[in-house]
Amino acid sequence: MEDAREAAVAKLAELLKHPDDLNTKVGPLARKLAKEKASIDAQLNTGVQTQLDNVQGGLETLASSRDNSEKIKDNMQLIDRLCYDAQSMIKDFPRIKKISRIHQNFVATQQKVQSLQELYQRLNDIEEMFAPMQHDIFMYDTPLLHVHYHLYKLEEFRDQTMHQARDSPHDVIITLKTYFRRLDVLSDDFTQYLWEISRNLLPLVDRDCGTTIVKLAKIIELEEKADEKALAAKQAQTSHQDLQGKGGWRLAEGNPRTIKSCRVEFFEQLHQSLRERFEEELAPYRDNEDWMGALDATDFIFNDLELVFDEIVPKFPKKYKIFPYFVLEYHRHTYDFLNHMVNQDLDAGTILRLLRFVRDYYSTMSTRLGVTEELLEPQLLDGQEQSLVDEYLKLVRSKLVEWTSNLMSAESRDFVQRHQPPEMTSDGQYGMTGAVDMFQIINQQIDVAADANQGKLLYLVVNECHKVMKDSQSFWRKLLASETRKQLDEPEQAPEGFVEYVMAMSNDQIKCADFAEEILNRIIPQVEGKYKAQVQDKLNMAVDGYMQIAASGREALLEVTFNDVKPVFHELFTPRWYEQPLIPSVIETLKDYCQDFATHLNEFLFNKLMNDTLERFIMLYLEAMRRKGAKFHMEVCPDNIQKDIRLSFNFFAKYKSMDELEERFDVIDKVHTLLNSNRRMIFVDYYSLRQAYPDVPLAFVEDILSKRDDLDKAALKDIVEGIKAKAREYEPNANTPPTIFSRIKW
Repeated sequence: MEDAREAAVAKLAELLKHPDDLNTKVGPLARKLAKEKASIDAQLNTGVQTQLDNVQGGLETLASSRDNSEKIKDNMQLIDRLCYDAQSMIKDFPRIKKISRIHQNFVATQQKVQSLQELYQRLNDIEEMFAPMQHDIFMYDTPLLHVHYHLYKLEEFRDQTMHQARDSPHDVIITLKTYFRRLDVLSDDFTQYLWEISRNLLPLVDRDCGTTIVKLAKIIELEEKADEKALAAKQAQTSHQDLQGKGGWRLAEGNPRTIKSCRVEFFEQLHQSLRERFEEELAPYRDNEDWMGALDATDFIFNDLELVFDEIVPKFPKKYKIFPYFVLEYHRHTYDFLNHMVNQDLDAGTILRLLRFVRDYYSTMSTRLGVTEELLEPQLLDGQEQSLVDEYLKLVRSKLVEWTSNLMSAESRDFVQRHQPPEMTSDGQYGMTGAVDMFQIINQQIDVAADANQGKLLYLVVNECHKVMKDSQSFWRKLLASETRKQLDEPEQAPEGFVEYVMAMSNDQIKCADFAEEILNRIIPQVEGKYKAQVQDKLNMAVDGYMQIAASGREALLEVTFNDVKPVFHELFTPRWYEQPLIPSVIETLKDYCQDFATHLNEFLFNKLMNDTLERFIMLYLEAMRRKGAKFHMEVCPDNIQKDIRLSFNFFAKYKSMDELEERFDVIDKVHTLLNSNRRMIFVDYYSLRQAYPDVPLAFVEDILSKRDDLDKAALKDIVEGIKAKAREYEPNANTPPTIFSRIKW
């Protein structure tokens, strides 16, 4: 009931996905479900009625059979009674009957004596045939059936004799047993020979002794038929006691044969031999705890079963179901071995190999042997693959955390202490070994999981690796922020080499992003469809995270670089700026830094850093115009600004294209034009600036104009009011992207 309720709720959730569906879909769904229910009810009623009719017919047939059985029993009793009554119709019948019985006994005794006299000679003949093959089951063209036939006859004679002598004195029975002891020994030896053949079916096939197997099957069939006849006689003896009461009825005397159950014993011997086969193949690996080797050695299972199907199955009657027996026996031994293996302390690689083995096992059974998973009971690992997956992921997680923690500890120590410069590649770029080492570990885990050929497992391992990558990114983000703050706040106390190690760390982050992207491109074809998007998301997030850390490293380099020149920018447009050029010292500092960046930094990062450097330079230059101490002496200020622009332009021209530089320096050119504009042109120049940079703050324009020494307060007031009026008339385009003015913190 609970399962049905859950199924119903799930079905409703699928049909009614939105609140509006309650108004629009409930009515049609109710009518549709009512029709389906009526159709199912009609089918059930028809099926139930058919079953009731069949049961009724069966009951009637049973009743008729019981009546017929009673009639037959009555008729047999009538026949017995007529036979008994007819004896009185024959003159001297008792005497005739007695003489006939005496004659029969005499003939039987004569035959019995003759058989006893010939017994040892017949045994000699059988032993002579049996001796050569007794110790070599691989002998070609053995007289196996001939030996069995004669031995069967002697056993039949022995059983009859012992049965007839069952009421004889004890010494007679002892004498007969002694006389038959040689036959008993030979019979036991022959039986053991048959079981030796049963235990070696596969070796017999390998040695081209298939005819021996056919003879074995024939002997088992003959013995089974004899057992069935003996059991039928005993059953008749038990079931028809009421037919024996008048002395003349001999039907149910029974059968003296000893039941052998050869077929049962054959399968018992086969079971024992298959257990020994598994022990022989897998015990060395188990004793040495070489579980990977044991799993690799299981190919014999499928090879043996193919041999059974092709060579052994045709040699037995279909009713023996030889192939299903072999399959289930091999499967159960495999099941027991895997259960023993699971209870051991397995490493991550062995667990993964075990999971892959189970999957490949069922697949091979199906493709090579045509045996589906549903037929193989019990289920391997008892369906506990998920617990093994969890254990594997736990081991992967612990190993990844352990290895990466050690890597991070060593690299963070080098990054913080900086006793030695970072390593340098052949092309001059700084780097650290941690990125390569970490992704070797990650690649190893992912490759092993991919070899398991299980999409979900691969996704889960990728997920664990993503956690490690995410933790690594968080670690570097915090460490970089902490060390950058120390470098900026207390540069004298910070160890040397910060810039070099930040370049190395940033280069490593780009490498990590490339490694993660390579993993993504490599494993996506191996991931199942339902996990593909999740794997892509995880690895894309990892790539983005590494790029963000690299960007943070770039920002740290930028902060350190401009931290050295910020005091100079604070003095622009102050009296000192008018006394001597200041920008040359800034350019020299930038030149030193950028030369190192160009040599030791990843090309992609260097290009990004130069973009940032150029923008930061322009932003600081614009910010300096608003500083409290800035004054624009219009006789010399425009020329000085022009010199600053020319010098800085020439410096950045080494790293950026002319078109890009002209576009970037345009903002300073337009501000310079506005600053140098006369009262009649100032509105036009402001409009030009506003057109190009719609987000230019009005306060910025007002500030720089207020610092001109050629404008008195009245003139400044008129200009500012005119600019404000112009600003109100201007309607910027809402789709215009923000410019450099939006990135300046005013």
